[in-house]
Amino acid sequence: AGTLITLADGSQKKVEELTGDEMLLVWNLETGTFDYAPIIFINNHGGEEREYEIINLSFSDGTEVKVIGEHAFWDYDLNKYVYFDSDSANEYIGHWFNKQITGTNDNFVNAVVQLTDVVITYEVTTTWSPVTYQHLSCYVNGMLSMPGGIEGFINIFEVNSETMAYDKEAMEADIAEYGLFTYEDFEGLVSEEVFEAFNGKYLKVAMGKGMLTWEDIISLVILCSDYLG
Repeated sequence: AGTLITLADGSQKKVEELTGDEMLLVWNLETGTFDYAPIIFINNHGGEEREYEIINLSFSDGTEVKVIGEHAFWDYDLNKYVYFDSDSANEYIGHWFNKQITGTNDNFVNAVVQLTDVVITYEVTTTWSPVTYQHLSCYVNGMLSMPGGIEGFINIFEVNSETMAYDKEAMEADIAEYGLFTYEDFEGLVSEEVFEAFNGKYLKVAMGKGMLTWEDIISLVILCSDYLG
């Protein structure tokens, strides 16, 4: 609670005040540009106030983010999203991460900030995690971030480090090698809406690369579909 989520117009809203009807600012890896997307669901972990283990992340520009469980951030050193949890977060101290700022013409600009410190504390709070349509990402206290528990749904394709967009040739080669799922592969298991929302077609590439098993895919997609009713 209290974490600020960036809306499509660049304004920010406390995560616990989101209604689910907002359009959020996202980064589009297909185009290498800022974009916006609707919220497909907000995971509130039961919505009850209780004590959590908090991973307190401090960045070089003074930005602080509190993480519960795990959350991923865009790591420029590794050119991909990396997950922070209480065991691994310290490994990324000194790495540089993506933050959205406002430029001189009120345009959105990518900044690079360094992770400088990680402190584990315990705090009584509530916890919320919005997930956006197809992009899945959002900006958390300005930091480009991914929700926890979806490792095989991200980092599927190689990204051009200069454009921060999928490397088109490498992406096409992966698809040629592994193929794509169609909704017919999931029909009767999840809705077509869920298939599209979570980029179901690309999961065949993730499975081909050994990032997920078919059982993992079904479990995760059904879990997410529960939030969509």
